[in-house]
Amino acid sequence: MINLTNSEHWLIEKSAQTPKQIAIFSDTEKLTFEQLTNASIFAAKYLSKCGVKQGDNVGILAEHNYRFWILVNALWLIGAVPVSLNSRNTSKELVLQLQKVGANALINLTEEKHKYTFIGNLSFDDFDFTNTEPSQIDFQHTAFSLALGGQAHHSSLIMFTSGSTGKPKAVVHTFKSLFESVKAADAYFNLSDQDLWLASLPLYHIGGFMILVRSLVNGSSVVFPQSLKHNDIIECSYTYNPTHISFVSTTLKRILENGQRPNKNLKYVFLGGGLLSKELCEAALQKGFPIVKVYGSTETGSMVCALKPEGFNNKAESVGKALTEEIKLLVSNGELLVSSPTLFKEYYKDEETTKQKLINGFYHTGDLGRIDNDGYFYIDSRHENIIITGGENVSANEVEMGLASLPGVTDSFVFGLPDETWGEILCAAIVAQNLFEEEIKSVLRLKLAPFKIPKKFFFVKEIPRNEMGKVTRIGLKQMLNLNEAEAGLENP
Repeated sequence: MINLTNSEHWLIEKSAQTPKQIAIFSDTEKLTFEQLTNASIFAAKYLSKCGVKQGDNVGILAEHNYRFWILVNALWLIGAVPVSLNSRNTSKELVLQLQKVGANALINLTEEKHKYTFIGNLSFDDFDFTNTEPSQIDFQHTAFSLALGGQAHHSSLIMFTSGSTGKPKAVVHTFKSLFESVKAADAYFNLSDQDLWLASLPLYHIGGFMILVRSLVNGSSVVFPQSLKHNDIIECSYTYNPTHISFVSTTLKRILENGQRPNKNLKYVFLGGGLLSKELCEAALQKGFPIVKVYGSTETGSMVCALKPEGFNNKAESVGKALTEEIKLLVSNGELLVSSPTLFKEYYKDEETTKQKLINGFYHTGDLGRIDNDGYFYIDSRHENIIITGGENVSANEVEMGLASLPGVTDSFVFGLPDETWGEILCAAIVAQNLFEEEIKSVLRLKLAPFKIPKKFFFVKEIPRNEMGKVTRIGLKQMLNLNEAEAGLENP
């Protein structure tokens, strides 16, 4: 249940309501909302002295820990906009992203201290993040107003899409859209200030970032694992017994393979990051994991659609229903469209792409789907995952599901390769043990139409994926030693 009036900065208001409530657990610190507020004000003063001012776009490059959240709140108090950056990006990629959003400064808390000559590099090497004492120096934070055109409608976050296709876009959210996202989750899942969230996803992806926003707006606690490594996440879940955890399918699959059980206080496991195997979800449910399949994107402010555990009885293939009546989902010409108060404001200084994706209040997701008579939505594939071979449309995801059902196949990715006869032929990159091409084709013929059987297989040790489980096409192209056009892996 949300008790904020949303007329003051979230952290300031929540600190006034429940100052002694624990806001953050980590392996080194435990901060109340009052202490988190003091630490954020302390950081805001330091940033102001460094020249950061209201309206600035400031990049944050950080490891997975609570310091990131202090800095985000510090920037919000100043009225600056955090630009959450992927710490795994190359320097070249970071330069392009910082330039794209016209960033005024960069905060780098990683071990890689590369200096960027075109931007102010803010050093926090000597900054004391553990200083949670009330400040002796007055600090006047920016106003926060719900009035039309006020702070709630101002930009609150710039976040890049995953870029799995090689074209990351700079998504701009407002305080209103993020707040509405929490309201929708609260309405559907009946959140409580006694909840404990596990920060189990990267903070530079919307799924990870919204874990922090939900815990703040709802007044509950969040625990940071030592890292996002599998063992650290599992150890943290058993040590702190969180009520809410978010996973991608690869993490859940590994947990099941290791025979691990859910912690005792677990209410929900949110599972997203792409099309999900029905078999994986059912296996997790049988082990006692309260799986909730969720659907959303950076543009929708994380989840807008969900399927609770009880829905798996007869709707296991769907992504569920919209979280609230305010969220409207419809299918037009096979494409899923979303109208929601949680939608992003724009792509940063990209009016053309914004107009292509936001039309009459609906976000065109690029996902191909359908709706059944009971109002449940199904995602079949993305536009770029449709391969036209010999005049037939083939869903790469359908073929991948067929491959996933084969014993010995642990991962796969299906794509098209240009062909003079067929236009495109189906190709599959596969991670498999003790399987040969003819064996795979023989089994697939029992599951799929002949034109859906890949004509070429690439056996690899690993398929490159990002932290959200999405295949990085450029990385796969390099692994297969194929140029973009030859591999059919060019940017859609």
